[in-house]
Amino acid sequence: MHSLTDHQTALAEADHCVKCGLCLPYCPTYGLYADEGESPRGRIALAEALLRGQLAPDDALEGHLDRCLLCRACEVHCPSGVRYTAILDSARARLRESGGGTTISAPDSPLMTMAARLARTLHLPGLRGRLARALPVEDKAPAPGSYPPAGPPRGRIGLLLGCVTRTQQPGALQAAIRLLNALGYEVVIPDAQECCGALAAHQGDPDTAQRQVEANRSAFAGLDGMVSLASGCSLHLAENLPERSPEDITPFLARGLQAHPLAFSRPQGPMALHVPCTLANGLGATNPLLELLGHLPETEIHTLGQPGGCCGAAGTHLLTQREQAVRLRQPLMEQLEELKPRYLLTANIGCALHLAEGAISEGIEVEVLHPVELLSHLIDSPGGI
Repeated sequence: MHSLTDHQTALAEADHCVKCGLCLPYCPTYGLYADEGESPRGRIALAEALLRGQLAPDDALEGHLDRCLLCRACEVHCPSGVRYTAILDSARARLRESGGGTTISAPDSPLMTMAARLARTLHLPGLRGRLARALPVEDKAPAPGSYPPAGPPRGRIGLLLGCVTRTQQPGALQAAIRLLNALGYEVVIPDAQECCGALAAHQGDPDTAQRQVEANRSAFAGLDGMVSLASGCSLHLAENLPERSPEDITPFLARGLQAHPLAFSRPQGPMALHVPCTLANGLGATNPLLELLGHLPETEIHTLGQPGGCCGAAGTHLLTQREQAVRLRQPLMEQLEELKPRYLLTANIGCALHLAEGAISEGIEVEVLHPVELLSHLIDSPGGI
C-alpha cells in the first residue's frame, strides 16, 4: 500500500508547480488533444485533488492520468524543478488503491520468452503477434554467470538483462558483453536479478517496484557498477539504486571508448537515430549517445523526431493506449519513409518494438538495432554490415 508519507511528499512536490504553462509546448499529449487535462499542470491539479480527497476516481480522471507518457519533457523545461513523475506515480497508486488504474505486470521471463517464441513460430495474428516478430531474434539471451575479458579485467560490471530485452533483443545483450569485454571489463550477470521495477512503479504498484529494486540491490552487490541496455530501466535504476552505480550502457561505452579507443569498420549505409525520451530527458544522455556513434568512421546519421520527444511506446502504452501511440509514432514513420536509412538505431526496447512494428506496417524496409549491436558487428567486420 502506498504510504501516507508518499502521498504527502507528492503533494509537497505539487505545491512547487506555479501553473505557469511553460511546459505545455513540450507535452506530447497536450499537443495531440489541446486539452488542459492532458497537460502537465492539468494533471498535477487533478492529482492534487485526488490525493486530497477532493475528487473521487472516475473514468475521466483515470483516463487523463493514464494517458500521460511520463516522457519527462515537462520536467526538463520546468523553471521550478517540479518532480512531475513522483506526483503521477503517487496519483496512479491512489487509483490502484481504489480499484482503478491500468496494470500490465512483467511476467516471469522464461514464460515471456516462451510466449514470444510461440508467437513468432506460429505467426500469431494481432498486435502482440506483430510485436513478437518486429525484431529479428537470432540469439539466446546470455546465461547468468561471469564473462571475463581476454586480459586482466579493469573492473567487474553487472549487466541487467531486462524482462523484455532478454526476450525480444537478446542479440543486443550478447553485443554488450562483447563490447565490454573488448574494453577490458569482466561482465557479471547475476542469477537473482529481477525486472528493474519501472513497469510496476509507473502503474501505481510501488510495493512490487520496491521489492524488485531490493532484489537487484542484493543481486548486484560487490560489483564495480552495473549497466542496462534499456534507457527506461537505466533511468529507474539511477533514481532508485544509486549505491550500485547503475548507468545506461551508451554513456558508459562512450566514456570507455574515449579512454580506450577501438577500431570499427565503416557501416554500409546511412542510419536514423532515435533518442528515447528516457535517455534524453531523464538521463540527459543524448550527447554521449552521439559521441558513442561518432567512433564509427564516415558515418551518416539522421536524427529521428524532435529532441526529447516521445515515440508513443511509453512503457505499456503501445498496448494500452494504442491509438495515441500510433498517432505519436506517425511523424517518425513519415520521416523514415523520406530518409530511407539502412539502419534505425534506438536505445530502448519499447521504442525499438514500437518503431519496428510501425515500419513493418508501413512497408518501410529498415533494420532496427540497438546501437551496441551495430558497434559489435563492426569491431572486426572488415567489410561492414
